[in-house]
Amino acid sequence: MTSHKLLILASCAYGYVGKCPCCEKFNLVFNNQLFIFSEDDLRQFRRMFDDENTIFDTGDVGASGRTLGMRTPLNNFYLMFTPKEMDNFRNMLDDAFVMIEVNKVLQY
Repeated sequence: MTSHKLLILASCAYGYVGKCPCCEKFNLVFNNQLFIFSEDDLRQFRRMFDDENTIFDTGDVGASGRTLGMRTPLNNFYLMFTPKEMDNFRNMLDDAFVMIEVNKVLQY
């Protein structure tokens, strides 16, 4: 994997969202997960958190307090969160989108 210098757009105790200026990709790191998105894909990923069919209560299935699940487009692949992690994740993504727009304005 090639090393790229990222512009960090938002962060929290669990991770960060950064943009690589050379390839225009966004790295989203949360706990031990790394996702690499185009801007459009990152926006679609954020919208998934507002979809009532995507987020679900795991009940007794979740471990370590991770009582919220998120369905992904991959069969049998789910992301698990504690309520605090979910709030931090959403807020971090929202903050990143504010910074994306700020950076666009500053470029003009």
